[in-house]
Amino acid sequence: MDAYRQKLVRFFESFAFPAEENGIGTLGEKKLHAALKRFYAKDSTCLEVPLGRFVADVFDGERVVEIQTRQFARLEKKLRFFLERYPVTVVYPFPRTRYLIWTDPATGETSRPRKSPKIGTPLTALHELYHIRTLLGVETLTVELLLFDLDEYRLLDGYGKSKKKGSTLGEKIPRGEPELIRLETIEDYKALLPKDLPTEFTAPQFGKLTGLRGRSVYSAIHVLEELGILQAQGTQGRAVLYCVR
Repeated sequence: MDAYRQKLVRFFESFAFPAEENGIGTLGEKKLHAALKRFYAKDSTCLEVPLGRFVADVFDGERVVEIQTRQFARLEKKLRFFLERYPVTVVYPFPRTRYLIWTDPATGETSRPRKSPKIGTPLTALHELYHIRTLLGVETLTVELLLFDLDEYRLLDGYGKSKKKGSTLGEKIPRGEPELIRLETIEDYKALLPKDLPTEFTAPQFGKLTGLRGRSVYSAIHVLEELGILQAQGTQGRAVLYCVR
């Protein structure tokens, strides 16, 4: 695993590849998604392999690798089909810290990177994994979380005085050293919980301890319930009380 992590670090540090080779980087794909497919593939023959009525991002003849940056709801049927036949690794890259860089479309001038107040944590991933929660306990499914710092380029072409609302997203470029978290067992998911979690807690208390907000709090709780890590145990006023099993 150490060698694998070192290889991954070098990949994020360099982050350079021929964008048009074998069509990778075309069809509206963003650079990160395309580059990660190349990273996980042994060679070009493993990329975009038809399997039944679906196409695997990477398939080496034994294992499927799917790179998913968002919209996990679209992945469920595809995963069910693959998991009936092969072991599958789902790679979910998402920003730990985001730096926004604005580009004026008229002049091409860019702003200095500005750090976003939103911070990504391993538990943040459960909001997307909620859509495939019934598959997370399958023995042949591995989830790899890749947390990294990110330069996000956006065009100042939106509406309002700042022109930032509804603006167009440009490229996303990783920076710094990534953090890799592999989720294979129930214990791996359980290890994501904060150490200071009390014996009983409500959803708002869970959100405060984890830094999650809004729907992300309930998505995380539902995923952990599905895995048998949390269970509802009575109420506190109108709020449901949960505990770690």
